[in-house]
Amino acid sequence: MPKSKRNRDFPNSTIVCYNESSPFRHGQEVAVENQTAPGKEEIRPKVLKNGIFVVGHPRSGTSLACQLLKSAGVDFPSDFGADEYNKSGYFELELGKDLEKKLIDKAMTEENIIAMNQIIDRLNNAPGLSGLKIVHMPALFFFRHLAKNIRVVFIFRNPADVKSSMLRRGIAQFKLDWFENNNALIAGHENIPKSIVISYEALLRGHPGIKRAFKKLGFNVDMNVIRKEEQTQRNSRIVLSQDEGRLYKVLKKLEKKSFS
Repeated sequence: MPKSKRNRDFPNSTIVCYNESSPFRHGQEVAVENQTAPGKEEIRPKVLKNGIFVVGHPRSGTSLACQLLKSAGVDFPSDFGADEYNKSGYFELELGKDLEKKLIDKAMTEENIIAMNQIIDRLNNAPGLSGLKIVHMPALFFFRHLAKNIRVVFIFRNPADVKSSMLRRGIAQFKLDWFENNNALIAGHENIPKSIVISYEALLRGHPGIKRAFKKLGFNVDMNVIRKEEQTQRNSRIVLSQDEGRLYKVLKKLEKKSFS
């Protein structure tokens, strides 16, 4: 089970850590302990054959990253169409968004395993490569232990522009704030070898390192799908905390390594 510990770089925060003693095992079906009543059939998580994920805080450019992967042959099943905020669509499953929050609250309950199996079936049964978008980043760890071949594109954005963009939509609070969610991003990147970290700003600039980063995961993306005119917020003057500013600098360093 996950344990919390203090983050030495950010003493006022905590991060969630997962270790090898976890009941999950990479690429295997895992039973949930003490969940099955006598005479009741045991519910087991299924194996995700090819785990391709785009992970990032809301309004950070996750949909744009999905567009790039789509240009490389990855399909993202979605229940949400385009609107004025995401003109190319959201690339999200309603069941997936609901499950993310429940996994963070209660981990792998029978109800959550059933929902996860439904998502995994949909991804496994797709005719080609199929991916999943996650906005509550700690939820990724539950999928990580069930995926045979996990590849992750982590997306981040200047926290001032994220907050301003969310407020523009009338979203004052999210289950995990920007700092908590992006601290989990770092933990995910540290624990998943086939992962890259890219900023929304670099995507819009068409940074040449983006194609190199995606090729590390085996994808040749078409940068022409990026539409700079769809940017919803830039250069916000919202005041950030010192920790948010420091974390943003750490993310930029990780991005630089992904581009190299």
